[in-house]
This record gives sequence, C-alpha cells and structure tokens, in this order.
Amino acid sequence: MTIDPALSQKEGNNSMPPDLDNAEGGDREMVPREAGPTDGGNEYVQQWQQQVFDDAGQGSPAPLTGASGEEEDEQLGDTSSEQRQLTDAADAEAMERENEERLAFEEEVRWMEDTIEGLCAYQIKSRIGEGTFSTVYKALDVHHDWYDNSQWTHHTPRPPRIAPNGDLVNTKVYVALKRIYVTSSPERILNELEIIEELRECPHISYLVTAFRTEDQVVAVMPYSKHDDFKDFYRSLPLSGIKSYFRCLFNALASTHAINVVHRDVKPANFLFDPRTGHGVLCDFGLAERFDPRDWKGKCHHTCPTAERPRGTVAINKETYSVHTQPGGELARQVGTPQGSSARKGSSTPSSMGPPQKVERVGVRENDPRQGVRANRAGTRGFRAPEVLLKCQDQTAALDVWSAGIVLLAFLTKRFPLFNANNDTEALLELMVVFGKSKLSRCALLHNRTWHCTVPVERPEGYRVTEFVEKLNPSILAAPEGHPDPQGYDNDIKMAMDLCRVCLHVDVTRRWTAEECLDHGFLVENE
Repeated sequence: MTIDPALSQKEGNNSMPPDLDNAEGGDREMVPREAGPTDGGNEYVQQWQQQVFDDAGQGSPAPLTGASGEEEDEQLGDTSSEQRQLTDAADAEAMERENEERLAFEEEVRWMEDTIEGLCAYQIKSRIGEGTFSTVYKALDVHHDWYDNSQWTHHTPRPPRIAPNGDLVNTKVYVALKRIYVTSSPERILNELEIIEELRECPHISYLVTAFRTEDQVVAVMPYSKHDDFKDFYRSLPLSGIKSYFRCLFNALASTHAINVVHRDVKPANFLFDPRTGHGVLCDFGLAERFDPRDWKGKCHHTCPTAERPRGTVAINKETYSVHTQPGGELARQVGTPQGSSARKGSSTPSSMGPPQKVERVGVRENDPRQGVRANRAGTRGFRAPEVLLKCQDQTAALDVWSAGIVLLAFLTKRFPLFNANNDTEALLELMVVFGKSKLSRCALLHNRTWHCTVPVERPEGYRVTEFVEKLNPSILAAPEGHPDPQGYDNDIKMAMDLCRVCLHVDVTRRWTAEECLDHGFLVENE
C-alpha cells in the first residue's frame, strides 16, 4: 500500500495556515511522506469489512473484539443467584460512579462561581456537553426578566407576572454556557465569537447572546436549544423527521457558507435537533475558519470555487510541480506533454481525471529528502472528507457537505458510528472499501497525491451509495406496515439515497453545495 502525500511536492518550504489543530487533540501534525505495505492495513480492512457487512440488517455493528453472546452467557454461569450477585455488583458500581460524578460536578461549579465574574447571573443545572476545547452547561438565566431580550429571542417582551403576594414571578429561561478552555488560543476564541455573532439572524444557528471573561476563563452565553441525543432517535425517526433534520442543517450550512465560513466539524453532537418540533440548530464553531480565495495555494488539480462555479472545476495544474504531469505520469498524455519537456506552464481542463496508471513500485524510500506536507485536518474522525484525509492544502466548504452526507448515511443504514478509524490511513482504507480503489485513486490524483493499495477487499470496484445502503439495511425499501402511502414512501427513500449520493461524491468538484441540497427533491416541501 502506498499513501504518498509528499510525492507530488517539490522539496522546499511549504507555507501553511496558522491553525492546524484538530478536534481530537489540538496537535499540529506533520504528514508522513509515505506509508509502505503493512500487515496492519490488511488486518484492519478485513476486520472492518466483517464488522460492517456480517451484521447487515441487524441494526448495530458487531464489535471488532470481544466475546459472543453465547460465550458471555456461559461466563455468567447458569444459576440465578450468580446472575443476581453480578447484577447487584454492577448496580452498586454504577451508583458509586454516578455519586462520584455528581460530587465532581458540584465541586466544578463551585470553583467556576468563585473564579469567573459574571457567573452569578446564571444558575448552572447540568453539564450537557464536553469536548477537547470546551465544556457546555445548561443554566437558568436568573435575571432574564430584568432586560429586553427580544433582540435574541425574537419575541415581544411580555408584561411582568405578579404573584398573589405581590412578588415578581421570574420567567424560567435556560441558556447554554460554553466555558472555553485556556488551551484554546485567543485568536481561536475571538474567531468563534465573531462568527456566531455574524450569523445571529440565521434561525438554525446557535448565536451569541453575550460573553464575559475573568483572566484566562472565557464564557460564551447562547440560547439553550432543547434536543435529544442522536443515538436515541436516528434509528426510529420517520422520513418526515429526517427531512426536517436536513432542511435545518443545510439551511444552517448555506448561511454559514454564504459568509465564506467553513464549519469543519459537522456531526450529530454539533447539531441539536428536537424530534418533537422538527427544529435543529448548528452549534460549536470552535474549529470554523474563514475561506479567502486570496489564500488559494493552487497545489491541486481543481480550481478555486467562484460564484459562477461554486464547486470549482477539474483543471490539470501545470503551475505546480507534479509527478503526474511529468513524462510517464498519469496526466502526461491528457495535457499533451512531450517527452523531455516541462509541465509547469498554464493549466488545461481534461475531459476526465483518470484512471491512474498501474503503480509498479510500492514501498517507502529509504532516504527521502523531500519535505513533508502539512495541511489543516481539523474535524472529527469518521466525518472527515477525503480531501482532508489526503492533506489537500486547498480545502473548501464542500467538506461540510461531506460530513452532512455521513450523517444522512447513518440514518439510512441505521449504523452509527459507521466510520470510526483510529487514524487517517485507516479512514482512507474504510472509504476505499465503500467507494472502490479506482475512485479513491482518482480522488488522490485530483489533490496531487498518489494512492495505491494492494490490500484485498470484498469488492474492489466499490459500491454505489444505494447499493451500500441496501446491503447494510436490506429492509429499507419496504414501507412500514400500515403506511398510508407505500408508493410515496418508496419515492422518498430513493430520493433520500440520491441526496446522500450527491453529498458523498469523493470528487470535490462534483459534490453538491448546501444551497443545491436545499433544492433537492427530497427536501423540497410540497405546496
């Protein structure tokens, strides 16, 4: 297996964006020059294929390791007394753990109240989220009725309510308090606050109410959005609810992309959805970055998005060094490069981008003087787009649409998480199993990279999205018993799978924009 992000890069200094952090550790990562053939890749692919495909239709993936149900029953023993003892012990352990967590939370709240000025205006009730760079709490806005909140609630102020004894009755309004860790840079914090303030008018984005800090402790206040855990409803949400989910999500992304901002961390945990009301909001812009065409580095074989061509286009780039355009390279014939000539002037648009030629040599160079490539890989594993995994230096808002497509794939296959690799190499192997070796090779070529893999897979040509969904969820095409409109259900399912397809094009120039997705037949509301 060859994964060579540096193969197409000339030796020398590669300038990089200032923020290369990721949502799972915040480290700046130097991309390896090459990964040679390993037994681990073969073993991982076989395990992942078994995990995903062997339990097709069962509703949840099997673990990679662990005892089977029969083995577990045998280990528990046959007597009911032994089972009760084990159950009692587990219950006692769970209660002790819950008590420890409660005490730790109370201590945490006391420390915050003693340390952060301004927190006295809020009464923290619970911790509702925790990430690498922040923790989010649900809190009561104690002084809500003291102010005119119509600017952010969009409701006309109500007259104060008076209790029978003459006391003022405070309205119970909850907010979300986001305590941003000191490990976040001041630039990152300011960037997040400015973006969510700029997006205040979008009804599907969790905007900024206020913010305050004491020394290095920063707290952002946002409206509290009632929501359920994704794992509690993704397998049971009806098609009407799935439509509402993605109308809200793509509305939020369209608004975000309209101001040239890329969220970079779209996932269920960052989209708060209430299945009862069908309303959802996009939150956590901690990894978001502004897209500026002036920063386009032009190292790949696709163009910068424009208003006329919002996806960009495939264009063989002869302005940058690429082994693919050199004599004998995969693109040499398409650009008409004569033997012995240079391929660095101008660019041309080919009718197609591949397929790449057969790679004869596979392995790692013993002494490789080339400088490695660094690229922004911010995001969460399982939701990173191929261009992020391939270390493309010119990433666009299309990576958010890919992540949304992965969420839709979870709804359709009833598997979550579906992709959960430990590193970028394993993540690319997972995508290769689904989309095929040839597509992933052409995708790598588009980003001026080389991908060649000799690891055997069940289906080297990969699957269409519809085939993959039906393989993992064979009953998806059957309308639920008693459905009032089976034909309508069948049409909706096919449209949902088509929306998933256009979101999951590995070719970034073919992937739909968020604005285009809103006009897809699955999401257009019938008049």
